[in-house]
Amino acid sequence: MGKLVSDLTTIHPLNEGTRVSVAPTPLFGKAIDTFVQQLRLAGQALRAGRLDEAISSYFRLLLQRPYHAELHNSLGLALRQAGKLEAAVEHHRLSLAADPENPALHSNLGNALRAVNRADEAVKHHYQSIGLNRDYAEGFFNLALCLRDLGRVDEAVGCFTRALALTPDNKRMRTELAVALLMSGDLAEGFAAYEARKRLPETPTPEFSQPAWEGGSVDGKRLLLYPEQGIVDVLLFVRFARELKRRGATVVVLCQASLKDLLSACAFIDLVVAEGETLPAFDMHASMVSLPHLCGSDVAAGSEPYLRAPSDTLVKLGRLDKARLRIGIYWAAAGSQPRDLERSAPLTHFLPLTGDPELLVFSLQGGARQKDIQHFGAAGLVHDVGRGIFDFAEAASALSQLDLLISIDAPIAHLGAAMGLRTWVLLPSNADWRWRLGGESAPWYPTARLFRQVKPGDWDTVFAAVRHELDALKP
Repeated sequence: MGKLVSDLTTIHPLNEGTRVSVAPTPLFGKAIDTFVQQLRLAGQALRAGRLDEAISSYFRLLLQRPYHAELHNSLGLALRQAGKLEAAVEHHRLSLAADPENPALHSNLGNALRAVNRADEAVKHHYQSIGLNRDYAEGFFNLALCLRDLGRVDEAVGCFTRALALTPDNKRMRTELAVALLMSGDLAEGFAAYEARKRLPETPTPEFSQPAWEGGSVDGKRLLLYPEQGIVDVLLFVRFARELKRRGATVVVLCQASLKDLLSACAFIDLVVAEGETLPAFDMHASMVSLPHLCGSDVAAGSEPYLRAPSDTLVKLGRLDKARLRIGIYWAAAGSQPRDLERSAPLTHFLPLTGDPELLVFSLQGGARQKDIQHFGAAGLVHDVGRGIFDFAEAASALSQLDLLISIDAPIAHLGAAMGLRTWVLLPSNADWRWRLGGESAPWYPTARLFRQVKPGDWDTVFAAVRHELDALKP
């Protein structure tokens, strides 16, 4: 049997000794266009991100080799990247059928199943993968990711640890282990391990000539805090600016433009600079995501409110005579992240909350999904203030006039909870690590209440619990 060597070695290499022969085969009428050469070219297109070209090439090659393990495996990877997830699963099944004792193919099928939220089935293939090769680090890593999705965090930590024992210099494995530790509530060790993310290629390296702050004294120093990952992490971790101010630092915050006016209202921040504006002089810098580790994660737990609306009312909410509670709702993520659809809940699930004259419901929804109000005929039930909100200072002004915010996992939920507003957060079964594993509370926000899906996509149970709690809340 010939030896199959995949061009996709940086993704999921096929094992040596596969049963599939790769003897050159004339293709497309020219002897030089061998099957292996065409497969290699398709692999180059895939790695370069030319997905349409790669997928088209793989389909042509299937006419020549319909049962080729590497071909189906590579096509599955390409289809997964293109978002054609169910088709990807089936090509990975065909790949495994052609080479059933290959641990990498079991692991790749597991990854494809995880992408379509079939984690229980995915785990079975990952276990088969490491059963075939007890030293297969990628197999342990992929199994750990699935176990973490399922909330089996202690098992996931064990598998991450085994993967790292086999490949101790793997920065991505160490970063994902850190997330598992954070989900388990081990904030100190988790944030220390999470520093490994700085060595990943997608983590931006700041181009500052000043040194990074490494946790020493900041008394009398001007410290620049910069955003690393996104708006949520600024809203969550800017709380540490208050601790740094207490330690004697002059705190300068660099942030996204939509946050500037909101953060400028914080008494513990000396200066706020929006991205693109000229930076002032400073002595040291730190990523806001690193602040829990540098300051001590115990500072983060049980924090009192630290964000507030500007003193002048930027958005004015109305009242109705019979309404005893003013409630804000937010149902859809922006759609720019891979799991935004999973986090979003249909507006129709919120509408049963609007038929109660004692409740006055305001939509804070931004973006294209504001149109859902008209689409579902809800204009007379939900008062749309989201159209008048263009930054987080205006959002805070609206939130300050509410009794309750009911939101999916979105920046508005972090803002409401950071302000001390009663905030109910609706979470998918595989929730973001920032909301930790299980339970109804979050360590960061005393006024937040978490409602979690029991199984993927099950919003009915979540909203039944919300309705029950809302009935109990009404005076």
